[in-house]
Amino acid sequence: MLTARLKKPAVPFEPCIDGATACDWIRIDRDSVADKGQAVSLVQAAMDWAESFCKQPLFARDYYGYGDDFCPAQLHSLNVQTVSAIHYQQDTADWVELPPTAYRWHETGEIQFLPVACQIRGVTRIRVSYRAGYESTELPADILQVVRLLIGRWYDNRADDRKQWRSHAEWIMDKYVLPIL
Repeated sequence: MLTARLKKPAVPFEPCIDGATACDWIRIDRDSVADKGQAVSLVQAAMDWAESFCKQPLFARDYYGYGDDFCPAQLHSLNVQTVSAIHYQQDTADWVELPPTAYRWHETGEIQFLPVACQIRGVTRIRVSYRAGYESTELPADILQVVRLLIGRWYDNRADDRKQWRSHAEWIMDKYVLPIL
């Protein structure tokens, strides 16, 4: 599996639920800027929790995948939307783009390099530019429900320090967990 990195790690999630809807869900004042900000923060935290739990991108963003050579590779996602480019380095040279005719990719994240790529000698590093995760308009209903469950639970139990047990959100998300390959 290639090592995955966000292209723009400092950019937070675009919330999959707007602030007003989140406020309605947890029954707080949707007209209050502070409450709406708190609701959006809860949504973003729930989205982050879901991706961490599943060990893969669920919400569409751009990534780089890094590897050492042109061997068959697996991107860190089971839902790859596009592979926009593959670049390689030879020794300390600049990045060179690999022609799209030198590889094939599948939505499951598998990349197969064709013989034309494997004939390139001295490759020390490859970088795959790709987009993975679901766009907000294509988000499965159960993932959206998990975000709602989490923000409701976290808001309702914000002052509770009892030990956590396995939540309904975890049960729902089990099918999205990236298997260890």
